[in-house]
Order: sequence, then structure tokens, then C-alpha cells
Amino acid sequence: MATVKDRHPELFQPINYESPRGKVRSVPMQVLCLGFNRTGTASKSKVILPCQENLSLIFVGAMSSALETLGNPCWHSFHLLTTHFGDNEMWQDAIDRKFFGKGEPFGREEFDQLLHSFGAVSSDTPAIAFADDLIAAYPEAKVVLVERDIDKWYESYMHAIIGNMFNPFATLVYHLDRAYIHPIGKVQKSVVAGWAGIRSRRDAELKARDKYRQHYAMVRRLTPPERLLEFKLEDGWDPLCKFLGKEVPKSEFPRLNEKSWFDEKSSLLLREGLRKGLVKVVPWAVALAGMLLAWFKYLR
Repeated sequence: MATVKDRHPELFQPINYESPRGKVRSVPMQVLCLGFNRTGTASKSKVILPCQENLSLIFVGAMSSALETLGNPCWHSFHLLTTHFGDNEMWQDAIDRKFFGKGEPFGREEFDQLLHSFGAVSSDTPAIAFADDLIAAYPEAKVVLVERDIDKWYESYMHAIIGNMFNPFATLVYHLDRAYIHPIGKVQKSVVAGWAGIRSRRDAELKARDKYRQHYAMVRRLTPPERLLEFKLEDGWDPLCKFLGKEVPKSEFPRLNEKSWFDEKSSLLLREGLRKGLVKVVPWAVALAGMLLAWFKYLR
């Protein structure tokens, strides 16, 4: 029977705190997957990332896996949890500038630093909140748009994204683990608030579907037809490879039962965040309790 380590080899990655600021692009940007997050079935492709040691999380979507297989190193938000954890600070700066008026918005120079080692961008936040900027910054890149039935997408989005973001346990861990979970959560919370106007589950219920429609309309409006592929995952390799000028791989197009896989990964991540938070909080709580006990004894 498969173990957690077998199912989630990506969970054992060391955390890289290095900042991307000042980095120089090492590969050309070729593909922008700008559909809404939760529009792709996940994949367990083994070509993505090596196993490493500390408990953390990488989630790789079907399009990420497919583009990696085709030779395009692909950015996904879960890189921010481990291999590019140090990028969170710069993404937060980008969010603050674009959505909260704290400076000039990022352009190609800044995105080249953030995405310096990637030749593709996957459908996920915070990147898709900058879809208009990325289309303008990389006119040479092709755009792939994956769209789901809006009701099926909404169910998945509310469960995986909104359900985790406003879950009381997740909120507790967010405040306890200030060094790791907090900067990751802040990026996701602030981009959803600034970009989609969602600050609560009720906001999501009222606004998510409209934001979904607006996003797709905007991407179609800004992207020249010759740069755009409207793609369905069930279409498989042929249309994607033809559009990108790549040979069709012999392997099947990546797919996985995403919901159970994602739920298990999220649970493991939050449990690890809670452990880290308690490791820091408990000694202080014990010390405070000891001081209070000594004070009461002194008063007696």
C-alpha cells in the first residue's frame, strides 16, 4: 500500500529563502497559461521536482506537468512553498503595488526576476492576477486558456481555495506560524482581496462567478488570436503540441484524482505549520505561566 511519501514525494523539499531580486532570466518565456486557478486536473508527473528533506508542499497541475514534459520549466504557486519560498516577499510587493497603490506596477524587468528560471507560467494565483501585465510584458509568449464549466469550477474553487483560506484551523495556523505559513498565506489572501475583492466566504459566494467570467473576457480581449489557444484537458497532447510546435510525447496526458490528493496535501501542510507555530509559542507560554506562578507565590 502506498505511503504518504509515495503519494506525495514533493512534500519532502528543503525551503529556499533566496530572494529573486536581481536575478537574470535564464530561459525565454514561451507559454502563459492564464486560465483561472482550479481549471485543471492535477498530475503526479515524476519529471517535475526531486525529493528533498524538510516537510513542505509542491502541487503540480496538469498543465504544469504537460509543459514540463514538453521542455518548458513551468511556474506554479506551490513553488512558493519550498523551492522558491524566498519569492513570496517580491510577489507581495507586486500585489501591494498593483492592487493597493504602493508604488509603480511591475513590468518585464521585475517579472524577469520573479520568473527568471521559468519558461512557462501555470494557471494559478498570484500570477494570473497579473494576466494583463504578463501578456503585455511577454508579447513573444503564446497564451493557453483552459476553461471549465463554471458551476464545476465554482464547486472546486470554493472547496479548495476559499474553503482553505477561510477555514478556522487554517486561520489559526496562519497566525501561529509567522515565519513560514504567514507569508505564504498573506500573498494568497491579499491577491484574492485586491484582485477579486474577496475577503470572506460570503464575498466569494457573491463575486467569484463574475470574476471568473471577467477574467476570461479580459484575456481573450488582450490576446491576439494567433497567440491564443483555447484548450480543454480532454483534448490531450495533439492541439497543444501543434500550437507550441512540439512533438507529441509518447506518455499519456497527465491526470489525477485531484480532490483527495489536494486535500491530503493541504492537511499535511497545515499540520506542519501548526507544529512549527507551537514549537515557537509553547516555550513562551510555559515561561509566562512560570512567571505568573512565581508572582502569585510572592504575593502570598
